[in-house]
Amino acid sequence: MSTTRFLDYEIALLLAQYGREATLAAMARHIGDSQAELEKILDDIGREKPKAQRKPKPPISDPVEVAVAAHPDKAKYLQAAAARFQNRSFLPELRDVKRLFDQHGHNLGRPKSRQECLPKVLNLLADLGDPELESLLANHESRGYSSLSVISDEILRREK
Repeated sequence: MSTTRFLDYEIALLLAQYGREATLAAMARHIGDSQAELEKILDDIGREKPKAQRKPKPPISDPVEVAVAAHPDKAKYLQAAAARFQNRSFLPELRDVKRLFDQHGHNLGRPKSRQECLPKVLNLLADLGDPELESLLANHESRGYSSLSVISDEILRREK
């Protein structure tokens, strides 16, 4: 039970047990106001307009749509990069995303997840020239190996 609701019940109990006059007089003594001032405050509470409720936040737009709308000339690259980013064939791990930002001299900040980086990745890619963007997307094709596959191959003494 919330404290406000509990307080409402206690006040209702005091009013039922001692009546309005006695309850207001006791509250006025404890608050330090006169009973008339307290009655005026209580009357004003009933007349107050309810506060406007917060409007719900609009849903966050799809980062791909936002990037494509901002850079329509690079739409095909951005959509391809986003699709590959989401299926982890492009920048499969957070450290890969960090490396990309470091290579281009941009600050990534401290993301909590790889998925949180998608809007920033798309903005970075949109700032690149078409040849560089094509090259970057081509060089990050899935190699069929996970980041741990090299280690596991060494442990199992496999050859590439």
